[in-house]
Amino acid sequence: MTPVRDVLAVARLGGRLFWRDGRAVGGVAVLGVCLGAGLPLLIAAALRNRDVEVVLGMHLGLLATLLTIVATTQTAVTLSARRESLVLKRLHASGLRGRAIVGGELVNMVTQAALLSALVSVILYTFTYLPPPELPLLFAACVVVVAGVLALIGVVFSIVTRRPDLNAPATIPFLLASALGAGAYGPFVTGLLPGWVRSALNLLPTGAMVKIAGLAYRGGELATLTGPVLNLTVWALLALVAVRFLFRWDPRR
Repeated sequence: MTPVRDVLAVARLGGRLFWRDGRAVGGVAVLGVCLGAGLPLLIAAALRNRDVEVVLGMHLGLLATLLTIVATTQTAVTLSARRESLVLKRLHASGLRGRAIVGGELVNMVTQAALLSALVSVILYTFTYLPPPELPLLFAACVVVVAGVLALIGVVFSIVTRRPDLNAPATIPFLLASALGAGAYGPFVTGLLPGWVRSALNLLPTGAMVKIAGLAYRGGELATLTGPVLNLTVWALLALVAVRFLFRWDPRR
């Protein structure tokens, strides 16, 4: 098989394992709807005036948080569990290249994140006054790329933690910082932070996502994407280097 077919084969395997687990599918769906759509729906209903910017800010912040949970945390837990159960070792021994195996898992996670993001967005477009983005293709590309970068970071987390049950807790500080940088806690909380803290949090991938997605919703000059795109590129390169030299196929004993 060609490398692309190898990647897709591993992605189909990972997707099949996920969709067959009813608890996992239900848990991700409920979490996504409650977190990604629930609070913006409540905010939109509570506002006396139709303040689109407030609802949009909450939507993008919580969507970035949701992507971090689905892409980073779930990737870390899944890869670590499959390493400990020798699934990764068996796939690697079958002749598949390492990049095809990891790439297939990333495709699977990014697909899940993109589908969940689409579901949350459609709910908000239907039940609130939040309009669809002016540049829908840019918004879709932003979700896919950011989910890919966050999933790569999840691969790194699967390397640095020794036990599968520690992967999810290990990602919590990164998750909280990413949510704060994306404005998921609201403008009041973000406004309480010192300027240097806000600047540091903006360097996280979710900060770049909010800027790109905000441009997709409001429209504007695409030249302003240089900074966020560079941000995501640096994160992706750092994660790729770590995966290239540190990724393990054997379980940690």
